[in-house]
Amino acid sequence: MTSSAIPLQITPVQRAKPGEFTIELDPRVTDPGNFRVSFVILLDGDLVMSPEHLGVAYMAAVLRQVGFTCEIREVEHGHYDEAIAELGTFAPHLVCFTLMSLNVPSCVEFARLLRKSHADVVIACGGPAGTYTGKDVLRGNPYVDLVAVGEGEPLILDLVQRLALDESVEDCAGIAYRTADGTLRQNPARPLVHNLDVLPYPARDQLRAHGNKLEYVRLSTSRGCVARCTFCSAPNLGNRVQAGKAWRGRSPESVVDEVEHLVREHNFRTLDFVDSTFEDPDGGRVGKKRVRAIAEGILDRGLDIYYNVCMRAENWHDTPEDHELLDLLVRSGLEKVNVGIESGVPEELLLWEKRATVEDNITIIRMLREHGIYLAMGFIPFQPYATVESLVQNAEFLRAHAGHNLRRLTERLEVYPGTAIEARMAADGLLGDNYRQTLDPYDYRFKDERVQRLAVHYASLYNNEDYHERGVLTEQSAVFEFETFNVVVQTFVSRLYRRFHGVPEAVEELNDFKDFLHAERQAMGAANYDFFMENLEDVLDGRLDGARRRRQVADVEGRFRRCIDTIRSRQLKTGLRLHRLGLDVSAISSALPQPALGGAPRSYNGGAPTW
Repeated sequence: MTSSAIPLQITPVQRAKPGEFTIELDPRVTDPGNFRVSFVILLDGDLVMSPEHLGVAYMAAVLRQVGFTCEIREVEHGHYDEAIAELGTFAPHLVCFTLMSLNVPSCVEFARLLRKSHADVVIACGGPAGTYTGKDVLRGNPYVDLVAVGEGEPLILDLVQRLALDESVEDCAGIAYRTADGTLRQNPARPLVHNLDVLPYPARDQLRAHGNKLEYVRLSTSRGCVARCTFCSAPNLGNRVQAGKAWRGRSPESVVDEVEHLVREHNFRTLDFVDSTFEDPDGGRVGKKRVRAIAEGILDRGLDIYYNVCMRAENWHDTPEDHELLDLLVRSGLEKVNVGIESGVPEELLLWEKRATVEDNITIIRMLREHGIYLAMGFIPFQPYATVESLVQNAEFLRAHAGHNLRRLTERLEVYPGTAIEARMAADGLLGDNYRQTLDPYDYRFKDERVQRLAVHYASLYNNEDYHERGVLTEQSAVFEFETFNVVVQTFVSRLYRRFHGVPEAVEELNDFKDFLHAERQAMGAANYDFFMENLEDVLDGRLDGARRRRQVADVEGRFRRCIDTIRSRQLKTGLRLHRLGLDVSAISSALPQPALGGAPRSYNGGAPTW
């Protein structure tokens, strides 16, 4: 049973004009510091490997700006009892969770334990899953009082002030809530925030908590997307729930100011720009002019940083102008780009409503490689409408262009609420009966039963049941470790090229290492393709049994572990050779080298990653 923390009296709702948001405290709240909010981050899914949550950080910053007391608390999967005991010391009035499909079961369990020990605390959920399934979340999680819909900053500020004043939230725009008699209701959504420059810098509690040892920190330069990808639950033209502009961008000056703040104040310089598409709003003249201004601002201020972005393949062409812009971006610190390639089959690109063609995908893969930029691709070969033939086509595409990551060959679609593909699958009877309650992203069936068997088999070949049944990472196999390690190795090369391109001996060493790395990746790609095809034939012919699958799990683990060890050994030798040339390879770490703080320099010899 939930608390009765939501009073029933109705108070006038404050209505802002569409797109306007001001961060002001209601003068009736005389002691905001006495009201405490805990943002709990459940470390499931991708948050296991990179925990910083930017949405939570923005909400905490807004509340702190007007004086409320906030904390951001990370909770490892299954470590709920000790986290709740620690919450008792903080004594929050409001506990907030950000829901994604993968952490819905964890949230139910944590909220159950929390309600048992903190009967009067208000429990709220938000995030992508909450935005599209407000009432469904309340039905599936009886311990939650309300669910936030859409952008969090205006809503959390309004909500916390109402709770601090002991006022009703029943007319609070943008929430689904549970009344005292158990009735579920949902209010209209708020308009989107248009002027993103009014937002404070996000709170960097997690960066501090990890002692500046995060893989990267996240930075948002825009919100929204003008694409319509049918599998995507991030706000885009095809899944809008709030009134306002589909895409909103911060000014280049504001972006570069925050970059400089992270470098100067936090001594950190590896950033992940989380925009759905970095070169939006149009992917052309307007968007690329904005991107250019950000890159030039970084260079003009002498900010020595590294950063990652997301791009769309159809926005980049084999022209002098686009090559020149990519060169500028690399000089300003760009080292990794995530592109939603998704498929090497034209019909599947139509299914996803991708504007890019297979040829566009091939072009951007080649262009990024030519500029020394690491490609991190999205790829979805296993989806409900896949055929055995499309699986083979996708395997051949990856073998030709980027096949060294085995997981790309075996990736399954994760179905998110609010997406066009969810609606289509529901209409075709492919979604599980309990999907809307559990939001299990794998609760669906394939049209081709043979593809279903293949999907289940491949998902079980690495990591444990938590991953291949629910997509939750509770341990990391060598296949997953290789993906992370592969990025580290690539940035080892690209950062040293950028740093020491004027030293001929260093360039020679790096070229040798790059050639070695390319050969290893090619060999891994060929082995992955052979492994995939052999398993495909065995599954289709019914030749697999439990004992053989267990041997295959061990074989995959061993093969990827040996590859990591081989590359790491060669990387170590390269780092030592550069050191003997008198070059300081510690200069490429994510945190600024320690001499900037007056201490001894951190050493880096190409072994264990330090960024």
